[in-house]
Amino acid sequence: MSILVVGTVAFDSIETPFGSAERVLGGSASYFAVAASFFSPVKIVGIIGQDFPQEYLTIFSGRGVDLEGLRREKGETFHWRGRYHEDLNVRDTVELHLNVLSGFVPHLPESYR
Repeated sequence: MSILVVGTVAFDSIETPFGSAERVLGGSASYFAVAASFFSPVKIVGIIGQDFPQEYLTIFSGRGVDLEGLRREKGETFHWRGRYHEDLNVRDTVELHLNVLSGFVPHLPESYR
């Protein structure tokens, strides 16, 4: 039996008091899919833009995540920019660009049913 995840696959740009990272792999579906893949096969449903690099898709496929439900559309990938504080449980959203996510309607491939 496999696990189906529907959610965001994104870029995160993060600032902390200890360092920063630009346009790293982010999104709830991304983190869930990779973590769950240690316990069960995972199928992902989401949307990415033309700017989403193969390098990040390879992270998913390297963990055996089924990407048939991940659609690539014209436009840019969802991007969140945040700032974490000294207490890393506290963060502020600095910028949010929905991009292709704004028109996302989840579609379940026939093979996922």
